[in-house]
Amino acid sequence: MLASLQGVVLIDDTQEDLDELQKSLFRVGYPCLPIKYDNSDPGNVSGIDHVNLERVNSRVIITDLNLQELQVDAKNLVAPIAEVLKTLNPLGPYILFFWSKNSSQVEGVMELLAQRYYQEVPLPLYWGVLDKAEFKGNESNLSEKVKSLIEEGDIFHAVCNWENKVSNAAQGTINSLYQLARPKPEEVTGDSFFRSKVKENLQNMLAIIGNETLGQKNAKDTPGVAIELGLEPVLHNHLRDAYEPTDGTMWGIAVPNVGKKVMIHADLKAHLNSFYHIDDSLVDNSVQKRGTWVALSPEYFDDAKKQSKVKENFGKDLKVILNEEFLNCAIGTKDERQKVRESLKIGFLELSAECDQAQRKTKFHRYFLSVLIPIEHISHTYFRDNQSNVAHAGIYRLPQLIINGKEYIVKVSFMYHIGVVPSSCKWLGKAVFRLKDQILTEITFKASQHSSRPGIVSFN
Repeated sequence: MLASLQGVVLIDDTQEDLDELQKSLFRVGYPCLPIKYDNSDPGNVSGIDHVNLERVNSRVIITDLNLQELQVDAKNLVAPIAEVLKTLNPLGPYILFFWSKNSSQVEGVMELLAQRYYQEVPLPLYWGVLDKAEFKGNESNLSEKVKSLIEEGDIFHAVCNWENKVSNAAQGTINSLYQLARPKPEEVTGDSFFRSKVKENLQNMLAIIGNETLGQKNAKDTPGVAIELGLEPVLHNHLRDAYEPTDGTMWGIAVPNVGKKVMIHADLKAHLNSFYHIDDSLVDNSVQKRGTWVALSPEYFDDAKKQSKVKENFGKDLKVILNEEFLNCAIGTKDERQKVRESLKIGFLELSAECDQAQRKTKFHRYFLSVLIPIEHISHTYFRDNQSNVAHAGIYRLPQLIINGKEYIVKVSFMYHIGVVPSSCKWLGKAVFRLKDQILTEITFKASQHSSRPGIVSFN
């Protein structure tokens, strides 16, 4: 199946106007999907339900303003537009143009769209008007106007330009692999030989890439992950080769604060941290995957006998460990501290050696004790030197993260860890999230640094 591509979608209830728009876009080299609006069937609620839009990634939407030939009033016009946008459901930034003779009504329609339909309809990054009175019948001017409208939104133009480059880099990656797979001219004896040889070479090269990336045993279990991760470095090289000096000017105009100190709300910082460091795509065997945060089995909170198992392994009660490693007992009353403890999510971070996991040499997986502390209890967490927010050097504090829609402080203790076979360990509950490679590399480095720190005998 072909991938979803950036799309220009045209919508009009008049075939003649739809054809004129399509020709204008073709003239300037923009492929587009023309859709004739039709609400004659009561089942076609949006007027475009008769078109399969699963593979359409709408970036530019050009629509007639008066789709149902209603009385020209913003209150009448907004509902059909809202239904169309709801059905197209663009998931990223897009721009919206109205192809209309009634340009004076557009601002009112957009105001009502924001007021009435904000929860249901994704709003455009910006919008504009193509006045039929000015451009109808003037195909050349319409072509140039459409092109300039698409390019005048600086941030939209910049991000879509980058999106195109990533797509082109992926094509370049596959093309370069295909060129390697082609047999030499002197080897080709016919069409069937060429096709079978190219297929064989592609299969063998991709198999080797997958095996080297994840290890042979892991690649057999998850061939898609192995091969696609293996192609990433080549994709990255193709993307870097596509950078041009003019890109800097484009991004500089689109993002004027780049290179300057930018202040943003703490919530947005947490969302960005999650964007960079959290992988929510958990699979059945995620509990044993490197970097997975696994919740402590719930029964260990309620069962006193099972809580004693924690003390047997760690030498201390779980409550004591929480107080010493993660919470500041000098803050608040006894009841408040109890409330904080009850709000914690306790678990373990899997931190086995990457090479061992790749080659399936991991016998006992290493899990380090960790907690998720709701952000509202930040004052109850340890502060050392009034800035590091940890009890001692053996604690790693992650940047604040959004996990399942809630903001948390996440801490990992290098002082308490277990080595277990995940399938037989009753301590381990459900996998909650997985950390991405960049932050995993730092945590691994800090953990190894802590475990190998030198000490001396000193008399003072």
